[in-house]
Amino acid sequence: MGRFFISYCHHRHSHPKPEAPALWIQDISASYDLENRPALRNVSLSISRGSSVALVGPNGAGKSTLFKVVSNLVKVSSGEIKIFGQPFGACHHRVVYLPQRSSVDWQFPLSVLDLVLTGRYVYLGWLRSLKKKDYKKAWEALSNLSIENLAHRQIAQLSGGQQQRVLIARALVQDADLLLLDEPLNAVDAQTREIVQRVLNHLKTKGKTTLVATHYFNKEENLYDSAVHLKDGEICTAS
Repeated sequence: MGRFFISYCHHRHSHPKPEAPALWIQDISASYDLENRPALRNVSLSISRGSSVALVGPNGAGKSTLFKVVSNLVKVSSGEIKIFGQPFGACHHRVVYLPQRSSVDWQFPLSVLDLVLTGRYVYLGWLRSLKKKDYKKAWEALSNLSIENLAHRQIAQLSGGQQQRVLIARALVQDADLLLLDEPLNAVDAQTREIVQRVLNHLKTKGKTTLVATHYFNKEENLYDSAVHLKDGEICTAS
């Protein structure tokens, strides 16, 4: 299906532990190549439930790698991860990763509605079909992003701002409690920026936890409770 990061979940869903942070990471390191050059080095952080946190750093800092590690798309070479107090992987459906637009194959022959519905696949497993409630959630997400009129349009026909809103709608339909959003405000039009900011604020009122990658923190600071700064794959203090 191209590069859509679609997940089918075959293992049990564990309940979150009371009072545990949404995301707890201890000394994780990860690399992409056989030479084991680390993309992340000894990263540790704790994200409280219901908080909105910016993951700040320039291109190549390790922001996307960190998200892919938490989403189990990149394996760690060392360290430990817990999500809502549970071992890594036990709360798979509670985490949703929204990749950068450039990582998606927008030429794939798929409608907007069908792409948004893939956000429900984590609950289905194999050989189970979408139900009426899945379609209802998809239409609600499209409406929240003001793109319900695009539902039956092919994704290849979308503008950059429309693409971003479709990806966010797909993330919303999963009903995840921890959202990892990779540059959702990067290179979008003013209308999309306003809509995305509204959605982020609404997620916070619902008690959702958001970790948002950005390298424009100074322009977006009012959106977040706190910030984590990455540079060269390591946590650092803000410069």
